[in-house]
Amino acid sequence: MEWEKEAEDILDHIAVPPMMAQFVRMDAERRALQKGQSKVTAAHARATMKGYERTFGCEVTDVIRRMGRGEDVGLPDAFFEDDDGELFKIDLCPAKYGACTAEKREMMLAVLVPLREKLKQLNATSIVIEKARTPLMSHHVFRIAIIGCPNCCMSPYFNDFGIICQLRPTVKSEGCTQCQACVTSCSEGAITLQNGSPVIDYERCVLCGGCEKECKQEVIFTKEKGYKVVVGGTGSRHPRIAQTVAQWTDATGVTAILEKALTAYHEFPVEKKEIPFHEMVCRLGVDVLRLTGARKPGTAATTESAEKRNIFQ
Repeated sequence: MEWEKEAEDILDHIAVPPMMAQFVRMDAERRALQKGQSKVTAAHARATMKGYERTFGCEVTDVIRRMGRGEDVGLPDAFFEDDDGELFKIDLCPAKYGACTAEKREMMLAVLVPLREKLKQLNATSIVIEKARTPLMSHHVFRIAIIGCPNCCMSPYFNDFGIICQLRPTVKSEGCTQCQACVTSCSEGAITLQNGSPVIDYERCVLCGGCEKECKQEVIFTKEKGYKVVVGGTGSRHPRIAQTVAQWTDATGVTAILEKALTAYHEFPVEKKEIPFHEMVCRLGVDVLRLTGARKPGTAATTESAEKRNIFQ
């Protein structure tokens, strides 16, 4: 497809994380094709820019642009650490490059650091080596995915261990201007306007935090932050979707589940045939990995447990 020179110039200034750069050009061409045109114009490129800015939001767009100028935007060094020499790998979603709010990056960091420490403390690499019955290859690596929101643009459900950051929204009693931005932006249809105020259907809500970003009056805000934990996913010869161990927990709970999972794998009987982690989860079931005393979002935690574990701070 042909491109106008001005369109090419605009493309170079569209702020997206590096891993998503390949989609920008195709999105501009998509817009031209949908208009029945064979050349990408500046108008198509500007529409593409606005589309990504609207998707990511002002804060994220600013961070990515500053990165492009070579500025230090304060992304954690831990996001870019390599686990060389280990048989475990921690993958992060595009939030690694600033493609989410600071709040979500803080949540990811809060589990990333202790998880990496726990993997080394439990000697996860040695556990994988002990269980291997074939030459070591990439499929032996114990894979963890930490995802900044339930959109799961990099699916945690095909990983051995997946963590999804969740934000539970709540509503102030006053201040709504009836702009309906929250209603139209919620792809789950979880928000309605009733009696001059937003009402959230938590049966539909996936706890992504998107409505808070759209509410310019700050009527919708995050009341609690937590994590969903899934285990036992694989995209190998016999693909499996990871199963949910915890629908809602804190950073301490995530690390505790990881320890239970790796301890169970370490203690699982060795057979002549190699038993990968996901196969162990399938045989044992996820109930053995659950934590006792878990609570759902929106229910009160005891003062003692909240103080001990600093829940949702």
